[in-house]
Amino acid sequence: MSLPLRIEVDADNMLSRQFSELERTQLPFAAMQASNAVAFELRNTWKTTAQRVFDRPTPFTVNAILYRKATKAKPFAEVFIRDEAAKGTPPSKYLLPQVEGGSRRPKGMEALLRSSGGGGQAWLPAGMFAVPGKGADLDGYGNVPSRVVRQIISQLGAGREAGYVSNETDRSRTRRKRRGGSDYFVLRRKRGNLLPGIYRRREMAAGDAARRAIGATSRIDSMFIFARKPVYRKRFDIFGLAQRQWNRLMPFFFNRELAKAVANARLRGRR
Repeated sequence: MSLPLRIEVDADNMLSRQFSELERTQLPFAAMQASNAVAFELRNTWKTTAQRVFDRPTPFTVNAILYRKATKAKPFAEVFIRDEAAKGTPPSKYLLPQVEGGSRRPKGMEALLRSSGGGGQAWLPAGMFAVPGKGADLDGYGNVPSRVVRQIISQLGAGREAGYVSNETDRSRTRRKRRGGSDYFVLRRKRGNLLPGIYRRREMAAGDAARRAIGATSRIDSMFIFARKPVYRKRFDIFGLAQRQWNRLMPFFFNRELAKAVANARLRGRR
């Protein structure tokens, strides 16, 4: 499902004035050019707004705002949010709750965790979502890096059906632990001070004498916490922005393009 906006022009209703015969012959072309100009400006407004509304949005999110030009055969322009992604969830789907409000869809990792598990139970309980924990090292956009997500899925065996395969052998696992590597485990219920979620047990490196001197051989970090379905308020008002941009820009661009078209038509008539 995409989030499209179609821009069409009804010049007779938009401008309360009479057109000359020459102007009327140029209306379709002028309307097409004006639609394209408004669509281009609107795309840039959506992109700028996304950078202001969201906390450190990824380039993929910002550049997901696209537009299609109007043509003679298709006399309308479209501005829309990309509805496809090579991997993961398309922007049109994960941005929908920000536009309309409400709850978000499960992410790819969450779907995998719900469809696999240990002891006859899914890793991620029904109705729960995975949100970054305090122990997760986030990237520059505030997300858990994809390589870490892949490691978690691989170690939990949650991605076998989706083609995730762990290439870690027993020897490499032992080597990883000696270097201060980590293992991931899931808590479906609260245990002590640990909430339900995904945790990383990181073994202390063999050379970390200071920690080992006090008996610490590992540390536990919260990577994801399982929480109830998050509900979003409307933040990315793309349709309200579109209406305001239309009211402000369309008369200007239409009059400009009509004047240019009429001038060119008169110039061609003198030749």
